[in-house]
Amino acid sequence: MDDLRKGKIEVCPHYFRVDMPFYRKHIANFLPEKVVDIHVHAGTRKGVDPRVNPPEFWPKWVTFGHDMTVKSILDAYIKLLPGKDVSVVCFGSPDRDNVERANEHIKEQSQLYPQVSGFALTLPEWSAQELLTRMQEGGFVGMKSYSNMVKSGKKPEDITVLDIYPHHQLEIAQEYGWTVMLHVPRPGRLADPSNVDQLHEICEKYPDIKIVIAHVGRAYYPEIGRKGLDALKDLDTLYYDISANTCGPVFEYLLDTVDTARILYGSDLPIFAVRGKRIWEGENYINYIHKADWEDSHTRRCKEKEEQFTFMLYEEIFAFKKAAEKARLSRDDIENVFWKNARRLLDYSF
Repeated sequence: MDDLRKGKIEVCPHYFRVDMPFYRKHIANFLPEKVVDIHVHAGTRKGVDPRVNPPEFWPKWVTFGHDMTVKSILDAYIKLLPGKDVSVVCFGSPDRDNVERANEHIKEQSQLYPQVSGFALTLPEWSAQELLTRMQEGGFVGMKSYSNMVKSGKKPEDITVLDIYPHHQLEIAQEYGWTVMLHVPRPGRLADPSNVDQLHEICEKYPDIKIVIAHVGRAYYPEIGRKGLDALKDLDTLYYDISANTCGPVFEYLLDTVDTARILYGSDLPIFAVRGKRIWEGENYINYIHKADWEDSHTRRCKEKEEQFTFMLYEEIFAFKKAAEKARLSRDDIENVFWKNARRLLDYSF
C-alpha cells in the first residue's frame, strides 16, 4: 500500500507472483481490447499535513497522503490491464475544499491526453448559470457530486438526492442532455425509499438527463441490491456503473433486471488498486486488505491468506465475469459494458 500512498502503482515481486498470474488466467481474455473506465478519481493532493487527523473512512486510508494524478492513473492502467487500450473518465476526490483544484486538474489533463475525459465536481449552491459556465469552460462531459457537498444543515443520513442535485441544476442538465453521476446518499443506499421516490421523480421530470448510478447504488451486499434494483427496474433511462463492487449476487440481479446497454464499467481507482478481498456479513461489507495498518467497521486483516490477495479491481471484474457467464452474455454484451456503452453515453469517440 505504500506505493498508493505515494500516488502510483509500483511493480514489485507480488505483482509478478500473484497479480499477473490472476490477470492472465481470469481477466485478460474476458476483457475486450478496448476499455473505457467511467469512474476514476484523480487529484493533486501531495503529502500529509501532520496537523491533520488520520482518515475516518477506509478509502482515504488506502491513499493516505497522496492522490493519483491523471498521468499516474494512465500509468497505473498500463500495469493493471496490460495489452488493453484504456480510456478514462476522471473527476476529483469528493471534498468541498478540493473542488476548484480538482476541476482545474481534470480540465488541463483532458486537454492534454486524448484518452481522458472529465466530469466536473459540483456544489449544490451553484446557480444554473454558474454550473453552465463551469461545465462549458472546463469542457466537462458530465457532473458528479456527493452528499458531503451539501451545506443544508441536515444530518448526513437525512440528505436526499435532490439536496445533492437541486431542481435548478437538473433543469439545465435536462436542457443540455448532460450525464449526471449519482453516488446515492442515505443509509438505505439504492433501496432507500427516499432515493427510490426521488429517482422516479427526476426520471419523469428530466427524461433527457443521463443518470449513472455509481457502484450499482452502493449495493455491496445481496439483499439491498435486490430490493433497490426491483424498486427501480421500471426506470429504463438509468445507467449503472459497477465500480468498487465485488458482490456477485448483486451483479446477477443487475443483469436480470437491467439491459446490458445501460451497464458501464468503472473502477473507482485509485482506491480499488489496493489488494484485498470483500465479503459481507448481514448488512455490512468487510474488506480484508493486504497489510492494512488500520481497522474500522469495513476493514480487517487476514494475515494467513493475504499474501495471495490481488488487486480489488481484479476481484470486481472477476465477480462480474462470473455473473456474465451465468447470464450467458455475448461478446457484444461484454464490449458494450466495458467500452461501447460509455462511448454512446458520452457521444465520444474513445
